[in-house]
Amino acid sequence: MEKHYTIGQFKKMSGLTARTLQYDDEIGSLTAQRTEGGHRYYLESDVHTLQKIVSLKFLGFSLEETADFINKDSWNEKDSLIFQRDMMEKKREQLNNSIRLLNLAIEQIETGGTLHTDIFISMINNVHMEKSHKRWFAAFMPEPRINALFDRLKSEQETIEKKSMHLFSRLKEAMDIDPKSSEVGELAAELMEFAMEIAGDELPLLEQIPAADLEEDPWLFPYPFTPEEEQWLKQAVNHYMEKEGIQSGKN
Repeated sequence: MEKHYTIGQFKKMSGLTARTLQYDDEIGSLTAQRTEGGHRYYLESDVHTLQKIVSLKFLGFSLEETADFINKDSWNEKDSLIFQRDMMEKKREQLNNSIRLLNLAIEQIETGGTLHTDIFISMINNVHMEKSHKRWFAAFMPEPRINALFDRLKSEQETIEKKSMHLFSRLKEAMDIDPKSSEVGELAAELMEFAMEIAGDELPLLEQIPAADLEEDPWLFPYPFTPEEEQWLKQAVNHYMEKEGIQSGKN
């Protein structure tokens, strides 16, 4: 007589929930047998099917997609497999980005710094909204130059994020100091140098983008500073530029 398995035994073997097994039963990917009392159970021959389901789940396929694959001895759905691989690569990139940002936040706290929420959210946004940012820049720059700029920034991403975290945090913590002081002037100089480093060869073009265009979409570009902090920062930068005789690139 073929060995029987209770739903509890199948749950333990597979790590799947009872609800998932029930749904697999409903869509026909793993049909349970029924006792006279209506209790579900599985046969030894169902173990192989269960292994297929768990393996496909590991690869990220949905239950519905799994049902399409499950009863085939060979798989020729190359497009489906390629699509799933591409989806997993995107998930891997998202996880890598999340881990990198979390490590940065942990490092900021462990080194005695303050983790300012608006700075951290702004940094997360820069990663999460990259495609939307590229579409926005398309109104001001040709696509090849946008791609080149973003590719360069991505290659230096970890360094840029660390500098952003440390510099922006120091600026926030200096907000009680006179924006015309020498101490704040040093921070303003560091901020301008950092901005030029990020912009690279595209600085002249980026300087022509009206600030109002950025401010129109706070969802797309959340600012790491409050309006009051922004006003203080403008005073500090303007004073530094005036003192150093630096002319703005804006018309």
